[in-house]
Amino acid sequence: SSSLYRSLVMRVAYLAQDRGDLQFATKELARGMSEPTEWYWQQLKRVGRYLLGRPRVELVYRWQKYTKHLNCFVDSDFAGCKRTRKSTNGGCLVHGGHCIKSWSSNQAVIALSSGEAEFYAMVKGASELLGMMSLAQDLHVPLAVRFHSDSTAAIGISSRSGLGKVKHMHTQYLWIQERIRAGDFSVHKESTDNNVADLFTKHLARPKLDKFMSKLGFRVPTSDNALALKAA
Repeated sequence: SSSLYRSLVMRVAYLAQDRGDLQFATKELARGMSEPTEWYWQQLKRVGRYLLGRPRVELVYRWQKYTKHLNCFVDSDFAGCKRTRKSTNGGCLVHGGHCIKSWSSNQAVIALSSGEAEFYAMVKGASELLGMMSLAQDLHVPLAVRFHSDSTAAIGISSRSGLGKVKHMHTQYLWIQERIRAGDFSVHKESTDNNVADLFTKHLARPKLDKFMSKLGFRVPTSDNALALKAA
């Protein structure tokens, strides 16, 4: 029934607050909350089987020396939804070796190119960064913010002034250009294979999933690793 589906998805959403490996899957399952079809039930069962093999994941914060750099990794899955053609925003904030925040959400507008979708993902990341910078200022902790994206087109749009040749883009998203010119953020090109934000934009094969989780400080207990291999 629909109520059972909603109840199970919200249980997964509760777990996904602290588990980066579940955030994209939870976001996809939430699309079927109003009228879950057989396809959504199949996807929910796949998540259930994954959790049987990997019931626990630890987010480890090891002791580290103070670092002034706060890194924001962003990515987008252009037109990932076959029904609405909407793209996905994915990203995380990393301080040293500690992942302090991550997200996976649908974009509010329909992007007409992969570069535009990646740019919207940067804007989403910038809004999250502003909140974290404000918190750091309240705690009197100085931070130097660095943006990481694997899209040359999105970096170009964010670093210029105005729309340029991208005439159809919503001008309300261009505020990030002013922030970059003011020096609030520095933007860096990240290779696709090393962009950990990929974890929050699409379903990944286990080797890549485990690679990015390890980079973000997620650790699977040894006993659960054996279960995961058996379930696979």
